[in-house]
Amino acid sequence: MPHDSDDMFEADNATREGRGPVDHPTMLGGCARAATRAEAAFRVQYPNSRMRTSRIFALDAKAAEAMYAITEDPWNNAHFLTLSTKGPTSPETQAADLPLSHPDGTRADLLAEIEGADVVVLLAAASDSEGAAEVIARECFERNITCAGLALARGQKAAEVDRVVNSMRRFARVLVVASDDDYIPAMLTAMRA
Repeated sequence: MPHDSDDMFEADNATREGRGPVDHPTMLGGCARAATRAEAAFRVQYPNSRMRTSRIFALDAKAAEAMYAITEDPWNNAHFLTLSTKGPTSPETQAADLPLSHPDGTRADLLAEIEGADVVVLLAAASDSEGAAEVIARECFERNITCAGLALARGQKAAEVDRVVNSMRRFARVLVVASDDDYIPAMLTAMRA
């Protein structure tokens, strides 16, 4: 049987023309060596994840209602914000002019809120929030902040859910349809909010 001296590419060598099956170890012992007491001394002894700074934006009244239900839960470093306008927002709106508020009703500034944020989550249950989603996503893009979208489908017809999804599709790197409001805290927890 031909023997290849290049131990790193056994699987590749076995599939190339003119090469027979591999007749030597496939280096699977590396995992076993990593589990020894000697190698354990080199392991990092703390969790590899750090607390994230999250900003959650409710883009319509229905989304705000679902968001307010979880704002009192213990979150790490999450700020919850609501779009304070009824009806569509123009995508040409300047970031400083986007009417946002905290859960207690005080005014919030988009640029100050996303400064230093790791992730932004857009919650929407209505398709007329596309302009606001674009304004927020544009600022996130310029600052290299991940922008995720959560379309709330509870009590909505499939056609309306499709419109909500389409209104956020261009702006979110991750876009999820939530069939019930319990998915909101589950998603935020998974994102370490």
